[in-house]
Amino acid sequence: MQLLAFLFGATATGQQAPTLSLEGSKIVVTQTSGKTEFKLGEDPLMEFTPPHVAFRNNDNWAVWDDRGLTIRRGKQVITSRLGEIAVSPRSFSKPQIEKSLEMFKTGARKRESDSLSGSMRIGSKCYFVPRWTQSDGKTWLEALVEVDLNNPKLEWKFVGRFSGLSVAYKPVDDKLFLVNGKPAIVVTRDESWGLSTYDGTAKKFTFSPLGANLVSYIRGGYFVEETNYSTFIIGQIDLLSGFRRNLFESRSKLVDLRDGKQIAVMREANATVVTNLRTGAQLKLPGLPMVGIADKLIVVWDEKPTLKATLYEPARWKPVANL
Repeated sequence: MQLLAFLFGATATGQQAPTLSLEGSKIVVTQTSGKTEFKLGEDPLMEFTPPHVAFRNNDNWAVWDDRGLTIRRGKQVITSRLGEIAVSPRSFSKPQIEKSLEMFKTGARKRESDSLSGSMRIGSKCYFVPRWTQSDGKTWLEALVEVDLNNPKLEWKFVGRFSGLSVAYKPVDDKLFLVNGKPAIVVTRDESWGLSTYDGTAKKFTFSPLGANLVSYIRGGYFVEETNYSTFIIGQIDLLSGFRRNLFESRSKLVDLRDGKQIAVMREANATVVTNLRTGAQLKLPGLPMVGIADKLIVVWDEKPTLKATLYEPARWKPVANL
Protein backbone atom coordinates (compact mmCIF):
# COMPACT_ATOMS: atom_id res chain seq x y z
CA MET A 1 0.00 0.00 0.00
CA GLN A 2 2.84 2.39 0.73
CA LEU A 3 4.34 1.72 -2.69
CA LEU A 4 0.96 2.32 -4.41
CA ALA A 5 0.49 5.53 -2.43
CA PHE A 6 3.92 6.75 -3.54
CA LEU A 7 3.20 5.99 -7.19
CA PHE A 8 -0.25 7.60 -7.05
CA GLY A 9 1.20 10.70 -5.40
CA ALA A 10 3.85 11.00 -8.07
CA THR A 11 1.26 10.77 -10.84
CA ALA A 12 -1.13 13.21 -9.17
CA THR A 13 1.53 15.91 -8.95
CA GLY A 14 2.54 15.46 -12.57
CA GLN A 15 5.86 13.87 -11.69
CA GLN A 16 6.99 10.71 -13.45
CA ALA A 17 6.90 7.75 -11.10
CA PRO A 18 10.43 6.30 -10.84
CA THR A 19 10.94 2.99 -12.61
CA LEU A 20 13.63 0.35 -12.48
CA SER A 21 14.40 -1.76 -15.55
CA LEU A 22 17.02 -4.06 -17.04
CA GLU A 23 18.26 -3.07 -20.49
CA GLY A 24 20.87 -5.49 -21.76
CA SER A 25 23.70 -5.48 -19.23
CA LYS A 26 22.54 -2.28 -17.53
CA ILE A 27 20.18 -1.42 -14.69
CA VAL A 28 18.31 1.72 -15.65
CA VAL A 29 16.60 4.14 -13.26
CA THR A 30 14.08 6.39 -15.02
CA GLN A 31 12.58 9.41 -13.27
CA THR A 32 11.48 12.95 -14.02
CA SER A 33 15.05 14.23 -13.87
CA GLY A 34 16.15 11.72 -16.51
CA LYS A 35 17.78 8.31 -16.84
CA THR A 36 20.67 6.90 -14.84
CA GLU A 37 22.41 3.72 -15.98
CA PHE A 38 24.51 1.26 -14.00
CA LYS A 39 26.51 -1.46 -15.71
CA LEU A 40 26.25 -4.92 -14.22
CA GLY A 41 29.51 -6.22 -12.82
CA GLU A 42 30.86 -2.74 -12.07
CA ASP A 43 30.83 -1.06 -8.66
CA PRO A 44 29.33 2.44 -9.14
CA LEU A 45 31.15 3.62 -6.02
CA MET A 46 34.52 2.79 -7.56
CA GLU A 47 36.06 6.18 -8.27
CA PHE A 48 37.34 6.94 -11.76
CA THR A 49 40.91 8.17 -11.71
CA PRO A 50 41.81 10.42 -14.67
CA PRO A 51 45.15 9.57 -16.30
CA HIS A 52 46.18 13.22 -16.47
CA VAL A 53 45.22 16.85 -15.87
CA ALA A 54 45.86 19.60 -18.42
CA PHE A 55 45.60 23.39 -18.49
CA ARG A 56 45.75 25.41 -21.70
CA ASN A 57 46.09 29.00 -22.84
CA ASN A 58 46.22 29.21 -26.65
CA ASP A 59 49.30 27.12 -27.61
CA ASN A 60 50.63 27.02 -24.06
CA TRP A 61 50.04 23.90 -22.00
CA ALA A 62 50.80 22.63 -18.51
CA VAL A 63 50.11 18.90 -18.15
CA TRP A 64 50.60 16.28 -15.46
CA ASP A 65 50.60 12.62 -16.52
CA ASP A 66 52.67 9.49 -15.95
CA ARG A 67 55.76 11.30 -17.29
CA GLY A 68 55.54 13.99 -14.62
CA LEU A 69 55.03 17.71 -15.31
CA THR A 70 55.15 18.78 -18.95
CA ILE A 71 55.14 22.40 -20.12
CA ARG A 72 54.58 23.08 -23.80
CA ARG A 73 54.79 26.34 -25.72
CA GLY A 74 54.16 25.71 -29.40
CA LYS A 75 56.77 23.16 -30.45
CA GLN A 76 58.95 23.73 -27.37
CA VAL A 77 58.52 21.16 -24.60
CA ILE A 78 60.09 20.37 -21.23
CA THR A 79 59.19 17.49 -18.91
CA SER A 80 60.31 17.00 -15.30
CA ARG A 81 59.63 14.77 -12.32
CA LEU A 82 60.80 17.62 -10.10
CA GLY A 83 63.59 15.69 -8.39
CA GLU A 84 65.34 18.95 -7.42
CA ILE A 85 62.63 19.65 -4.85
CA ALA A 86 63.40 16.45 -2.93
CA VAL A 87 66.90 17.72 -2.05
CA SER A 88 66.19 21.44 -1.91
CA PRO A 89 67.26 23.33 1.26
CA ARG A 90 63.87 25.04 0.98
CA SER A 91 62.25 21.63 1.49
CA PHE A 92 64.39 20.10 4.23
CA SER A 93 67.25 20.74 6.63
CA LYS A 94 70.74 19.39 5.85
CA PRO A 95 70.35 16.33 8.15
CA GLN A 96 66.98 15.55 6.57
CA ILE A 97 68.47 15.77 3.08
CA GLU A 98 71.33 13.49 4.09
CA LYS A 99 68.81 10.97 5.41
CA SER A 100 66.90 11.07 2.12
CA LEU A 101 70.12 10.57 0.13
CA GLU A 102 70.78 7.38 2.09
CA MET A 103 67.22 6.22 1.49
CA PHE A 104 67.62 6.91 -2.24
CA LYS A 105 70.53 4.47 -2.23
CA THR A 106 68.51 1.70 -0.55
CA GLY A 107 65.43 2.28 -2.68
CA ALA A 108 63.26 3.22 0.29
CA ARG A 109 62.70 6.61 -1.37
CA LYS A 110 63.08 8.02 -4.86
CA ARG A 111 64.22 11.50 -5.79
CA GLU A 112 61.53 11.86 -8.47
CA SER A 113 57.86 12.51 -7.67
CA ASP A 114 55.46 9.70 -8.57
CA SER A 115 51.93 11.07 -8.10
CA LEU A 116 49.82 14.21 -8.04
CA SER A 117 47.81 15.19 -4.95
CA GLY A 118 45.90 18.03 -6.61
CA SER A 119 45.90 20.80 -9.18
CA MET A 120 44.03 23.97 -10.08
CA ARG A 121 44.19 27.12 -12.18
CA ILE A 122 43.88 30.74 -11.03
CA GLY A 123 43.98 33.12 -13.97
CA SER A 124 47.07 32.34 -16.03
CA LYS A 125 48.75 30.49 -13.15
CA CYS A 126 48.44 26.73 -12.75
CA TYR A 127 49.21 25.05 -9.45
CA PHE A 128 50.27 21.44 -9.01
CA VAL A 129 50.92 19.44 -5.83
CA PRO A 130 53.30 16.61 -6.81
CA ARG A 131 53.68 13.78 -4.31
CA TRP A 132 56.63 11.59 -3.34
CA THR A 133 55.79 8.14 -1.94
CA GLN A 134 58.10 5.83 0.01
CA SER A 135 58.44 2.13 -0.74
CA ASP A 136 56.11 1.42 2.21
CA GLY A 137 53.37 3.46 0.55
CA LYS A 138 53.58 6.48 2.86
CA THR A 139 53.79 10.02 1.52
CA TRP A 140 57.02 11.70 2.61
CA LEU A 141 56.91 14.88 0.52
CA GLU A 142 54.41 17.14 -1.22
CA ALA A 143 55.19 20.49 -2.79
CA LEU A 144 53.32 23.39 -4.37
CA VAL A 145 54.54 24.08 -7.91
CA GLU A 146 53.44 27.00 -10.09
CA VAL A 147 53.38 27.29 -13.88
CA ASP A 148 52.42 30.63 -15.48
CA LEU A 149 50.89 30.02 -18.90
CA ASN A 150 51.71 33.63 -19.87
CA ASN A 151 55.40 33.17 -19.11
CA PRO A 152 57.41 33.19 -22.37
CA LYS A 153 59.91 30.83 -20.72
CA LEU A 154 59.36 27.12 -20.30
CA GLU A 155 59.75 26.86 -16.56
CA TRP A 156 58.08 25.79 -13.35
CA LYS A 157 58.53 27.39 -9.95
CA PHE A 158 58.80 25.63 -6.60
CA VAL A 159 56.57 27.75 -4.38
CA GLY A 160 57.04 25.84 -1.13
CA ARG A 161 55.38 23.23 1.06
CA PHE A 162 52.00 23.23 2.74
CA SER A 163 51.95 22.89 6.53
CA GLY A 164 51.60 19.12 6.54
CA LEU A 165 50.77 16.26 4.19
CA SER A 166 47.44 15.58 2.52
CA VAL A 167 45.52 12.30 2.59
CA ALA A 168 45.71 11.99 -1.21
CA TYR A 169 46.38 8.47 -2.45
CA LYS A 170 45.28 8.24 -6.10
CA PRO A 171 47.90 8.60 -8.86
CA VAL A 172 46.12 11.77 -9.98
CA ASP A 173 44.10 13.14 -7.07
CA ASP A 174 42.03 16.31 -6.56
CA LYS A 175 42.77 17.47 -3.01
CA LEU A 176 43.77 21.05 -3.97
CA PHE A 177 40.96 23.63 -3.95
CA LEU A 178 40.32 27.36 -3.65
CA VAL A 179 39.56 29.11 -0.33
CA ASN A 180 39.09 32.89 -0.39
CA GLY A 181 40.99 33.07 -3.66
CA LYS A 182 43.95 31.09 -2.30
CA PRO A 183 45.18 27.54 -3.06
CA ALA A 184 44.33 25.35 -0.08
CA ILE A 185 44.53 21.72 0.97
CA VAL A 186 43.51 19.67 4.01
CA VAL A 187 46.64 18.29 5.67
CA THR A 188 47.73 16.24 8.65
CA ARG A 189 50.71 16.96 10.87
CA ASP A 190 51.57 14.89 13.90
CA GLU A 191 48.14 13.86 15.27
CA SER A 192 46.27 17.01 14.22
CA TRP A 193 44.71 17.92 10.90
CA GLY A 194 43.45 21.14 9.42
CA LEU A 195 43.40 23.56 6.51
CA SER A 196 46.63 24.84 5.02
CA THR A 197 46.52 27.74 2.55
CA TYR A 198 49.05 29.62 0.46
CA ASP A 199 48.89 33.43 0.33
CA GLY A 200 50.64 34.45 -2.87
CA THR A 201 50.75 38.12 -1.90
CA ALA A 202 52.39 37.49 1.47
CA LYS A 203 54.35 34.48 0.13
CA LYS A 204 53.23 32.58 3.20
CA PHE A 205 51.71 29.22 4.11
CA THR A 206 49.26 29.07 7.02
CA PHE A 207 47.65 26.27 9.02
CA SER A 208 44.30 26.24 10.87
CA PRO A 209 43.78 23.14 13.07
CA LEU A 210 40.37 21.48 12.79
CA GLY A 211 40.63 18.07 14.44
CA ALA A 212 42.76 15.04 15.23
CA ASN A 213 43.51 11.57 13.84
CA LEU A 214 42.21 12.16 10.32
CA VAL A 215 41.66 9.05 8.21
CA SER A 216 40.18 10.68 5.11
CA TYR A 217 38.67 13.94 3.89
CA ILE A 218 36.19 14.36 1.04
CA ARG A 219 35.26 17.63 -0.63
CA GLY A 220 32.04 18.99 0.73
CA GLY A 221 33.48 18.99 4.24
CA TYR A 222 33.07 15.29 5.02
CA PHE A 223 35.74 13.69 7.17
CA VAL A 224 36.54 10.39 8.88
CA GLU A 225 38.45 10.50 12.18
CA GLU A 226 39.72 7.62 14.30
CA THR A 227 38.79 7.69 17.99
CA ASN A 228 40.91 6.53 20.92
CA TYR A 229 38.73 3.45 21.29
CA SER A 230 39.13 2.02 17.77
CA THR A 231 35.98 3.39 16.17
CA PHE A 232 35.58 6.03 13.49
CA ILE A 233 33.66 9.30 13.51
CA ILE A 234 32.11 10.43 10.24
CA GLY A 235 31.28 14.14 10.27
CA GLN A 236 31.00 17.33 8.29
CA ILE A 237 32.90 20.56 8.86
CA ASP A 238 32.95 24.14 7.60
CA LEU A 239 36.61 24.69 6.79
CA LEU A 240 36.46 28.44 7.29
CA SER A 241 34.55 28.70 10.57
CA GLY A 242 35.69 25.37 11.98
CA PHE A 243 32.09 24.52 12.89
CA ARG A 244 31.69 20.77 12.77
CA ARG A 245 29.05 18.19 13.49
CA ASN A 246 29.55 14.50 14.00
CA LEU A 247 27.09 12.56 11.85
CA PHE A 248 27.57 8.99 13.07
CA GLU A 249 30.11 6.53 14.42
CA SER A 250 31.29 3.33 12.78
CA ARG A 251 33.54 0.40 13.59
CA SER A 252 34.80 0.45 10.00
CA LYS A 253 36.95 3.13 8.38
CA LEU A 254 36.01 1.84 4.94
CA VAL A 255 33.37 4.46 4.30
CA ASP A 256 32.44 5.53 0.77
CA LEU A 257 31.56 9.22 0.58
CA ARG A 258 31.00 11.33 -2.50
CA ASP A 259 31.43 15.05 -3.01
CA GLY A 260 28.04 16.76 -2.85
CA LYS A 261 26.15 13.57 -2.02
CA GLN A 262 24.30 12.95 1.23
CA ILE A 263 25.00 9.21 1.31
CA ALA A 264 27.65 7.16 3.09
CA VAL A 265 28.19 3.46 2.36
CA MET A 266 29.97 1.19 4.85
CA ARG A 267 30.92 -2.39 4.08
CA GLU A 268 32.21 -4.62 6.82
CA ALA A 269 32.41 -8.40 7.15
CA ASN A 270 29.27 -9.62 5.36
CA ALA A 271 27.01 -6.61 5.79
CA THR A 272 26.44 -3.22 4.18
CA VAL A 273 25.03 -0.12 5.86
CA VAL A 274 23.88 2.88 3.80
CA THR A 275 23.41 6.07 5.82
CA ASN A 276 21.51 9.21 4.86
CA LEU A 277 23.86 11.91 6.14
CA ARG A 278 21.08 14.49 6.22
CA THR A 279 18.60 12.53 8.33
CA GLY A 280 20.76 9.85 9.94
CA ALA A 281 18.40 7.12 8.70
CA GLN A 282 20.18 3.86 7.91
CA LEU A 283 19.49 1.03 5.51
CA LYS A 284 21.07 -2.22 6.74
CA LEU A 285 21.59 -4.90 4.10
CA PRO A 286 22.99 -8.44 4.26
CA GLY A 287 25.99 -9.24 2.12
CA LEU A 288 27.89 -6.83 -0.09
CA PRO A 289 25.44 -5.56 -2.72
CA MET A 290 26.14 -2.79 -5.22
CA VAL A 291 24.91 0.68 -4.29
CA GLY A 292 24.27 3.37 -6.88
CA ILE A 293 23.17 7.00 -6.59
CA ALA A 294 20.54 8.11 -9.11
CA ASP A 295 19.87 11.80 -8.46
CA LYS A 296 17.90 11.80 -5.18
CA LEU A 297 17.20 8.05 -5.19
CA ILE A 298 19.36 5.07 -4.30
CA VAL A 299 19.40 1.76 -6.15
CA VAL A 300 20.72 -1.40 -4.49
CA TRP A 301 21.25 -4.64 -6.35
CA ASP A 302 22.76 -8.08 -5.92
CA GLU A 303 23.63 -10.14 -8.99
CA LYS A 304 24.00 -13.53 -7.28
CA PRO A 305 22.49 -16.07 -7.34
CA THR A 306 19.93 -14.17 -9.43
CA LEU A 307 19.64 -10.46 -10.10
CA LYS A 308 17.55 -8.56 -7.57
CA ALA A 309 17.35 -4.77 -7.38
CA THR A 310 15.42 -2.24 -5.30
CA LEU A 311 15.09 1.51 -5.73
CA TYR A 312 14.84 3.51 -2.49
CA GLU A 313 13.78 6.98 -1.44
CA PRO A 314 16.49 7.63 1.19
CA ALA A 315 14.70 9.99 3.59
CA ARG A 316 13.13 6.97 5.31
CA TRP A 317 14.51 4.26 3.04
CA LYS A 318 11.14 3.42 1.51
CA PRO A 319 11.31 1.13 -1.55
CA VAL A 320 9.70 2.75 -4.60
CA ALA A 321 10.46 0.17 -7.30
CA ASN A 322 11.77 -3.37 -7.61
CA LEU A 323 13.37 -5.48 -10.28
